[in-house]
Formats: sequence, C-alpha cells, structure tokens
Amino acid sequence: MLKKTLLVVLLLALGTQVGMYFAGAPEAPEVAESIQEVASTEGDVEVGEGVVIDVEDSTTILLLPLDSRPANTYSPEMVAKASGLDLVMPDSEMLDYYRKPGDIEKYPAWLLESEADYYIVSISQLCYGGLVASRTGDVPLEIAKANLESLRTLKEKIGDKPIYAFDTIQRLAITTSDARSSQYYSATHEWAILKDEVENLGQTDKQAKLDQLESFIPEDIRNDYLAARARNHVINSLAIDLVQEGVIDYLILAQDDASLTGLHRAEREVLKAKVDELGLEDKVMIFPGADEVGVILVSRAVTHHYGLEPTFKVFYSGIEGSRWVAPFEDVNFAANIARHLEAVGARIAENGLIDLFVVTPGGNDSFSAGKVKDLMEQGRRVVICDVVVTNSAHPGFFEAMTDQVEVAKLTGFAGWNTAGNTLGLAIGQAVSSLARDKLEGEELENATKAHFEYLLHRLAKDYFYKVQVQGEIERFTRSNGIDTINIPENLFGFVQEELGFLLRPRLNDFYRKHFAGRSVGDYRLGDAVDWDIKLAWPRFFEIQIIPEISLAIVREE
Repeated sequence: MLKKTLLVVLLLALGTQVGMYFAGAPEAPEVAESIQEVASTEGDVEVGEGVVIDVEDSTTILLLPLDSRPANTYSPEMVAKASGLDLVMPDSEMLDYYRKPGDIEKYPAWLLESEADYYIVSISQLCYGGLVASRTGDVPLEIAKANLESLRTLKEKIGDKPIYAFDTIQRLAITTSDARSSQYYSATHEWAILKDEVENLGQTDKQAKLDQLESFIPEDIRNDYLAARARNHVINSLAIDLVQEGVIDYLILAQDDASLTGLHRAEREVLKAKVDELGLEDKVMIFPGADEVGVILVSRAVTHHYGLEPTFKVFYSGIEGSRWVAPFEDVNFAANIARHLEAVGARIAENGLIDLFVVTPGGNDSFSAGKVKDLMEQGRRVVICDVVVTNSAHPGFFEAMTDQVEVAKLTGFAGWNTAGNTLGLAIGQAVSSLARDKLEGEELENATKAHFEYLLHRLAKDYFYKVQVQGEIERFTRSNGIDTINIPENLFGFVQEELGFLLRPRLNDFYRKHFAGRSVGDYRLGDAVDWDIKLAWPRFFEIQIIPEISLAIVREE
C-alpha cells in the first residue's frame, strides 16, 4: 500500500479538482576556469528486454512522438538513421499541429497495423493528442484510459518485441492557447508553486500571496489546469501498472518545466513511491525533461539492438553538476545526467568511451574550448552539452569553440531549450557514434551522412537561429503587424522568405569555413549544403532546418 502521507500531499495539492473532474468530465471530443572531471560509481545498467537482433537484419523503430515539432520527430529520426536503423511515424495529417490535437481515435489502429522491431509510444500523444493537448482537461479520463489500454492489445500482437513508453508529469505553467490565457501564464506558474508551499509544506507566511493569485486567475482556468493534472496523474499511475504487468517494457515519466517546489512535486513523489513499492526501479525512470525523451528511447533501442554498453566520462566547464540545479528542473544536473544515461543503457565511468563535455555556468570559454580541442587531438569522441543558457547555445563558448576546434570532427553538439532537453539530444548523438562502429559499406556511409546532417542541424538551430536570427525575424514580423505566436498560414511564404534571407547566408558561410571539402575519417564532405528552412509551427520558438550534404569515400578498407 502506498504511503498514506504522500497520498494526502497529492490530494491537498489537487484540492477538490479530482472529484470535480471525475464527476463532471467533459464529453469526448470528436476526435569555473579549471575543467572538472567527474566519474561516478553509479550501478551498471542491464539492458535485457527481448533478444538482441542480428545487426545484419533490417531493423525498424516505430515512434508515436510527443508532438509534431522537429525536436520530437526530426531529432529521433536522425539519431536512428545515424545509427543505421529505420524509424517510422504516423503521417503528419494524423499528428498534432500547434493547438490542434492529434487524432487520438486513429492511434490505436495505427499501432496495431504497423510492423516494427521496437515500439516507442508517447502516452501524451496516444491519450490526449500531444504535449499541448495534455495540458488541458478536454479529453476525459475514460477516453484516455481506453487509449492507454490499447497498448495491451498491441503487446498481445507483438509478443517479445519491446514497448518503450513515455509521458510527462505536467509542467507548472498553463498552455497559452489564446490572448486571454496568455495573461495568466506567469501567474499560474507562481500560483502552482505557492499552492504546494502553503498547503503541503506549511509555509503559511505565503498565504496572502496565494490568495491574491487565486483571486487574479479566473476560476475556469484554474479548474481546467487542475483537472488536467488530476487526469494525467491517474494515467501515469496506470502506465506503471502496465509495466508491472509486462505490457510496457520500459517507461520514462519526464518532469516537464518545473522547479524545486510546486504541484508536480507531490505527484512525482507518489509515482516514485509506487515504483519503489512494486520493485520497478530498473524499468521506470523519472527525470526532468520532455522533448528529448523520444531521442533517449530511440537510443535505448540502438544500444539494445547492437548489444552496446556505452560508458561516458563527464567534464564540466564551470560549476560541477552536483552543485547546480538547472532552470526548470527539480534535481541537480549530475543526477539528471546519471538518470538519462541509465535510461539508454549507459553509465558513467572513469575510462568512458565517450567524453560528455558539459558547458555549465562559471567556466572560462576560451579555456574550455581549448580543453575540447585537446581531447579531440587525443582521438577522443567528444560530445558537447551546452547548458549555460536556456533556449540556445552559449555565444561565448560557441564562438571560442569554432575558433579553436575542428567542429566537423565533433561527435555531437547540443544547446537547445532546457538543460535536460540538451542533455538527451547530446546523448543520442554519442550513442549513434558507437552504433556506426558496427556498420560497414553503404549502411555506414548512409549513417555517417545522417550524423553530419544532424550535427549541422544542431549547430545551425542552437546558435545561428536561436542566438542570431530569432530576435531579428520576430522584430521583422511584428513590424509588419503579424502575430509572432500565431502566424497566419497565408503569410507563411512571406515570413519564410525573410527567414531564409536572414539565416541561409550565415549557414552557408559557416559550412564553407568548417565543413566544406574536409576529410573526416574515410569520408570527404561536399563543397556545398542545401538548407531546407521552414516554419514548423506558426511561431518562432522552433523552426525546421534540414541540411542535405554529399559525401565521398576517400579511403577504401
């Protein structure tokens, strides 16, 4: 039986909304200057679902993604390709698009009709129609439960083939679906923190501020927010049951944007207690993140398929991870690294195969870039995890890195969105580099091409777009009277033309300086690159940047 105290904490956090939701659910919709080296003695991870498939077989990973943004579709696809594996997803018409939910009525049948060797399923997409939809109470609990139960039928069909599933523990803030809700985004975030601190942690000195916020935020917004939290918590708990029953082989519950306190804390503790009581610690992982989890589970499939046991040596450019909690997260970053690595079937080791170079606050950028250069000149595989700045690469480090390092020889780079997101995207590139050691011939060439293209994508998006261009294109758009968070479809062409005008010359210049004609291993990179640059959703937070390059073999084995 779960600890009573934790259940009481959760009920206090959610208030009366649990009863309100289940009694009156809406009807279903129609559809530092020195570099610190850190090694850990965390336990080894056993990867044991199913049977390792012969690497000569054609292997397919099925992914029902968290949502349709490139972080959740293009990134997992490219990590799979760079590992020599295929990845299939639903057609774009079936998936969500910005504020329009995915077609949850079609997902169970699509899963049953699809043939794959690994099944990776976003519960948010399956049950609610995507990440944005999961933050509202629109889908009633019974519909969400029915779609979750469809995984049972899928498991009966596929037998020993693994199902890796993932969901989020809802973030603190609401989704800003319109101008009205946008007014209460920050207030709801603060209110959710104070509600936990006052009602669960006894910080009564904050009661007046909580009351003020409750008066400011409309009741219908608070009720919908709490209803979604209550429903999602039930679904997360039921997903743990499916792990116990053998339906789900591995489950990740990712804590979306949060803080050390807040309504999520009680939910997380109840879920963790259930996992511990059922003895499922090796099959259920809880960590801060969201948009990187598709890549993490693709990487888990990769390590399982090839029988890999990746080991990482961690370097910090500034503050050491055990002494730093990143923005929007609720555990120290060293712990988050260990959990992400465990989820892919990897671990930290003093003599790790891969150097995970974590760029944290407080480091000297030039010195750090020089350390990366030294490691690469020693023949080390180096992947950069840049978490200094939320939502972009750190300009100081990036510029020092491109001055000193042969960036085309990096094993990987990431500096996008939250620290957990960046971490997962970096780990995926590292794991795929080990997978390519198992390939040869055309398979190796195709996987290597995918590696370079995804590396270019990350460099282009995380620095050139997020640091240099995003502010420019937003100012241009506003100057033309266009809403920057809901761009009309008939103006996409106009906006995209300016976006390409601002971004493409910078990317071409960067490619010419750092990639064109360079030989890396057995391959020579082509002299030019073709950039497909488009809006992914009708806003600028994330765009689509897809590079296409050519490779030539410079040495035959």
